[in-house]
Amino acid sequence: MKLNYEKSLLDEKVYRSADGWAASDLRLLAKSYGHYKHKIDFPEDYSYTAALRAGTIVHACVLEPERFDEEFVVPPEINKRTKAGKEEWAEWESENGDKFALTAEEYDKAMVIRHHVMRNERAAELFTGGMAEVPVVWEEEINGRTYKMKGRADYVKVIGDQLLVLDLKTTQEATYDAFQRSVMKWDYCTQAQHYRRGFEVLHPGMDVSFIWIPVEKQPPYGCQIFQATPEIYEYGQALREQGFKNLELGESNPELAHLPYSDEIQRMKLPQWFKRQQAAR
Repeated sequence: MKLNYEKSLLDEKVYRSADGWAASDLRLLAKSYGHYKHKIDFPEDYSYTAALRAGTIVHACVLEPERFDEEFVVPPEINKRTKAGKEEWAEWESENGDKFALTAEEYDKAMVIRHHVMRNERAAELFTGGMAEVPVVWEEEINGRTYKMKGRADYVKVIGDQLLVLDLKTTQEATYDAFQRSVMKWDYCTQAQHYRRGFEVLHPGMDVSFIWIPVEKQPPYGCQIFQATPEIYEYGQALREQGFKNLELGESNPELAHLPYSDEIQRMKLPQWFKRQQAAR
């Protein structure tokens, strides 16, 4: 089966500028219209960070090793204060100026992480024979309105009538409990349902599953595999629907745009989990 995607969106910059609601937009909208509006008004607050840079490097190394070898380079150590060094550097830049420059430490870390991902036999199997960085656009009706959606899946693999959407995550700890907390803290449920729904719309005959593959950024670089369950999708869909409700509310009430949270005074109580702990003592 051939994957249905727009080749024009293969370039990441083109994809990011394309029309459509991405999972990252909906995660903000699900919190409040104010969260989303702040990103629109102050995009510099959401600029390229060290964490995003590290993720870009690791994703290319693990998911597209051939492209990584061709487009990611460690500049040679050249004394640019000398005439000969300046000439040598200018020659290197003319040949490699369009490539992604890495430090030696970044290169080594990416290779170590790739090694440990591929040591997990099931992860290595999943990340073989598919397609990396797959851009998709689709239309979907939510809350009675039709919206244009977009996504860029880390890796997609087809096995029979199954279409697997794989998401590589670098994390501090890849245990079940730790990653479960990350799923909730960072609203990964929205992401899972968004991508699952997109590929279902584009490939209605396929059984679509969303799978996270987290790998630790520090020793021992453990890697695990977690498949989203129906309750994950249901909660993710509820967040998406809430996001579009907040969008309509914000567009009809512009004065709410600067309020990510309520302006009401709220009474702070002890959390239920703490009360349960105290009662168990």
